Amino acid sequence: MDDRLRRALHAAPHRTSRLRRGYAVAEVDDFLERVRRGCAGPAPQVAPQHVRSAGFRFALGGYDISATDAVLAGIEDALAAQAAGRALAGPRRQVWSEQVSAVMAAVRGRLAGPGGDRFPRGRWLERTYDRSDVDQLCRLVADHLAGRGRLRPADVRSALFRPRRGRRGYREVPVDAFFDRVVELIAALDEAARTRGG
Repeated sequence: MDDRLRRALHAAPHRTSRLRRGYAVAEVDDFLERVRRGCAGPAPQVAPQHVRSAGFRFALGGYDISATDAVLAGIEDALAAQAAGRALAGPRRQVWSEQVSAVMAAVRGRLAGPGGDRFPRGRWLERTYDRSDVDQLCRLVADHLAGRGRLRPADVRSALFRPRRGRRGYREVPVDAFFDRVVELIAALDEAARTRGG
């Protein structure tokens, strides 16, 4: 386990006041303990996407939501960086590079779509994301990949989109899935640059 992952695993969220909602303490503690056990061996048995997909019930006096999300984001980024670092230093470097290239091609393909139609529209009264908000983040991602801007995984992860209904917005599931891939891609590229000393 590298130092970055060790520090991330020892970070802890703080609790809200007794009258504010937060994440259920027992659920968060149980999840973090399982992640720590899964990372205790020579090779982590926990993937970044497992951390990203974690969900908890709300409870009064629970863990602060923003603080908990930040702890989980730190663990996710550290796991992704460690996995990339090992791949770049080992015999699977070529395989890893090909996988990153495939994700890059898929991301760029989506970004090349016309604004307002990059993702499927919602149906009827389905809750959706504001198209202009999503398209704006797509432009920032495109600029980052072209070397015209700088985004961190946290910038993408914390992005908020105004809610819409039906065809006025993009469907949430494909948008979320796409930006999950963007987070993974940026983390992988950052680690490759760090490994090269760039």
